Amino acid sequence: MKKALLIFALALMTAGIASAFDNTAFQLSVWSPRMQLVPPEISVSGLKLNLPYGSNCQVTGLDLGLVSISREQTSDLEAHVSALQINLFNKTTGSFSGIQVGLVNLAETSSGIVVGLVNSTAQQANGLEVGLVNTSLEFHGLQIGLVNYTEFLQGVQIGLINIATKSTLPFFPVVNMCF
Repeated sequence: MKKALLIFALALMTAGIASAFDNTAFQLSVWSPRMQLVPPEISVSGLKLNLPYGSNCQVTGLDLGLVSISREQTSDLEAHVSALQINLFNKTTGSFSGIQVGLVNLAETSSGIVVGLVNSTAQQANGLEVGLVNTSLEFHGLQIGLVNYTEFLQGVQIGLINIATKSTLPFFPVVNMCF
């Protein structure tokens, strides 16, 4: 027990020192930006805990909690998440790659596996999306959901309503595909 407390204390001290640099291995956030160990412009490469809400521009590693938002902090620092992200609400104003699990998952671009009730990618999505509603401007891969919507499809949609507006088959129930 004493070792665990010592390790936790060292992690907190390390995260506090990291704010003088541009990267930290540990982020604990209660409410961003005022109640988190390091400011949002510091990148997290390791563990990020959002209890309940955290925000960092760039995250690599494991992102857990209730609400996680990654957004551009300066014109030099683009929002990017490359992680296993498990939160009730995930939003990345830049690119996401990895595995994303949540009730609502939003990203500018995504690559990997996204699982949730609502999955929405503003631009291009690559990989696997599983949800009640999946939307994207351009999709490459497999969408599985009650409603799947994209403008440009290169892959397969499986669901009750499958819409690919700019494909040869813009609407088809159960299975829609375009290659």
